Amino acid sequence: MIQYDQTVKGTFNGIQIIEYGMKNQELEVRFLNIGGCLTKVALAADDYAQNLVLNYQNVESYLENGCYLNAIIGRTANRIKNGTFTLNNKTYQLDINNGPNNLHGGAECLSDANFAIETIDSGYRLTATLPHQEVGFPGNLTATIDYILKGNQFIVAYSAITDQDTLANFTQHAYFNLAGNGSTTVDKHELQIKASHVAEIDKTQAFTTTWVPVEHTLFDFNQPTLIDPMNKEKTELFDLASGYDHLYLLSETEDVVTFKDLDSGRTLTVSTTAPAMQFYTGNFLTNELLFENSRQGEPRLGACFETHLVPFDIESQVLKSGETYRASTTFTFTK
Repeated sequence: MIQYDQTVKGTFNGIQIIEYGMKNQELEVRFLNIGGCLTKVALAADDYAQNLVLNYQNVESYLENGCYLNAIIGRTANRIKNGTFTLNNKTYQLDINNGPNNLHGGAECLSDANFAIETIDSGYRLTATLPHQEVGFPGNLTATIDYILKGNQFIVAYSAITDQDTLANFTQHAYFNLAGNGSTTVDKHELQIKASHVAEIDKTQAFTTTWVPVEHTLFDFNQPTLIDPMNKEKTELFDLASGYDHLYLLSETEDVVTFKDLDSGRTLTVSTTAPAMQFYTGNFLTNELLFENSRQGEPRLGACFETHLVPFDIESQVLKSGETYRASTTFTFTK
């Protein structure tokens, strides 16, 4: 049995922000109509009192969400080098919003969309349309994201259709911290990622298209390992991203990530249909950012597991008119 609720959080610059909630006997999830941004994930085992995602202190911060905090990402996740791609023998120039590259689809994308929300069986359906030629992409793209609650699982299911051939590659940019309420960094969280390679990047963090083996490097999380990089041997690839912010080529689809706070015993496992995942530890969460409980930002305050298609494999992201893009990721929480 799921309890549903919604709360108007206020109107800012003419935009009404509404928070939607769903709760069962094991898990509570809350999110906003703006960007589908998660504001709370909490376990019944903690009396729903420990938030396992970061959340801005002030809700209006989600309107200027440069960190993509807990937002839905699309049309495309991650970086497209120089913001250009070729489709059907035509080259498209996209919005440049991250150095010389396009990041997460550009300045106008799903992360700041005002989604239409409806209740569905076991959750909510979020729908938004991105117009033809917005930030350079062809086609009117209608995106549908289902937020589903089943027991202790939070499932994010993506679909999209278009009236012209275009690209589609969505993800959820949640910043998880299982210590609860952002009380510490994730340094002492134990992490396992089932992956054999990470993608090489250049000085702009664009992909070179070369895969690098993780074995015998600080990128190897095939066995449960503390995230804290302090006592690990650094590499140029690590330093180029100012920490962990790298694309992993996943070797499995079920339980590809196990993320555990050793103090509380809270554990998150991630399963996905996606072949790759960007692992990011909030390297640019600065102390100017204010999260709930007046918690100032700092690097590694949260960890993101951005499951998606390989960004530099453009062909895999092509969504043709008349076809439907589909993907899903399941987040399972235990204590």
